[in-house]
Amino acid sequence: MDHPVGPVPDSVRSPAQRLLTLALVLAGAIAGAEPQASLSFQRSGQRVAELTGAQISTRVAPQTVTFFDPHAGKTKSYRCWPIKSLMDAMYGPGWDATEYSEAILTALDGYASVSVAAKLAEPGGCMAFEDLDVPGWEPIGRRKANPGPYYLVWTGANQGTEHEYPWPWQLVSINLVKLEERYPEVLPRGAAPGSSAARGFAIFKGRCLRCHAINQQGGKVGPDLNAPQSVTSYRTKAWITGYVRQPSKYRYTAMPDHLDLKTSDLDDIYDYLVLKRAQPEKTPR
Repeated sequence: MDHPVGPVPDSVRSPAQRLLTLALVLAGAIAGAEPQASLSFQRSGQRVAELTGAQISTRVAPQTVTFFDPHAGKTKSYRCWPIKSLMDAMYGPGWDATEYSEAILTALDGYASVSVAAKLAEPGGCMAFEDLDVPGWEPIGRRKANPGPYYLVWTGANQGTEHEYPWPWQLVSINLVKLEERYPEVLPRGAAPGSSAARGFAIFKGRCLRCHAINQQGGKVGPDLNAPQSVTSYRTKAWITGYVRQPSKYRYTAMPDHLDLKTSDLDDIYDYLVLKRAQPEKTPR
């Protein structure tokens, strides 16, 4: 008798055969899910580890999260590694309580998101490496970018960018740094702790530094706000604070609105920029 051609129907297979087939399918899916692209972990620019997705999964157990992703505009499901567990595995326990207080998360195109390192120790953060809804990743953001191979997401209700949680996609590296070493020109020198300028710097660091520079240090997406001239030298306070709060009211731009910022927050940002106006770049281009 000839063997049947094609797949054997489930009704013909034994329960053991069906379980074995399911196990093989799931094993194959899991084995092929992690990206082969490497993710680099650094401290002050010195490499601590550099691993592929498959290698990371041998150290950190993946999990599945389902939540409303604001960059996708819908509820999404991802496979990911809890960011706290990932950082513990790469840097060792206690990494969030050292002098390396800032984390710089850099994307493929060089975009760098700066965050207080301790935020990466909070529950809710997960480093996504697979979109479970759309094979090969569903495009996100205004420019409909592919967020892979690595996309840092946050599942908490108050863990959006407006609360200064980083959401970088196309991530290639995480670098723990001392802010005064990496961005000394950005610091609010002379500002008293708790002053308006100091509070403004904290907001600027969490929301603006990823795109804007001060004295040529910081993000490269938007203009430098202090060099060669401070923006406060040629724009009024009303214009600056209005633009920071709602740039979409003024022009088509990739800069997001910050409608949650209070008038006092905007005043603090302005005072920080005024402080930096008196601290111009040391080595102009």
